[in-house]
Amino acid sequence: MGVNEELQSVNKTTKKQYLLFLSGKELYAIEALKAQEIVEYSEVTKIPMMNSFVKGVTNIRGNIVPVIDLLDRFDLGKTSIGKKTSIVVTNYMDNEDISQIGIIIDEVYEVDMISNSDLRAAAEFGSKVDAKFIQNMGKYNNEYIPILNTQTILNIDELSKLKG
Repeated sequence: MGVNEELQSVNKTTKKQYLLFLSGKELYAIEALKAQEIVEYSEVTKIPMMNSFVKGVTNIRGNIVPVIDLLDRFDLGKTSIGKKTSIVVTNYMDNEDISQIGIIIDEVYEVDMISNSDLRAAAEFGSKVDAKFIQNMGKYNNEYIPILNTQTILNIDELSKLKG
């Protein structure tokens, strides 16, 4: 077996940890390393003139963190706040700067591994979510779920646009 074949074999069997969560009764995933922490939903201070999916800001451990509603970002409605509603605090890289941005979700499902061999391109499958927000599809419990592209979802330029 050549070096390239060996590397391809290793890549196919490599597994990554993913944070799986529910939003709008659908199961989604993000790479676990992109989630800084998960906190219980707390009141968000609205910011005037922002897009509807930017819910405002909240204080998390002394940091002012902008918060977006994932369902609203996907144009699938608004997240209903309940007992299990959480905010996933993620790190967003913009050039050399790292910003924390919170994403409102219905409920954390679990953290689990998905093998690279169980990943497929998003274009191969139908989804309610715009393909630009999906990094790829991952096979989990014999079903394919969207693995979200946090860099696109949390694009600072789009989030900071004022309502026109």
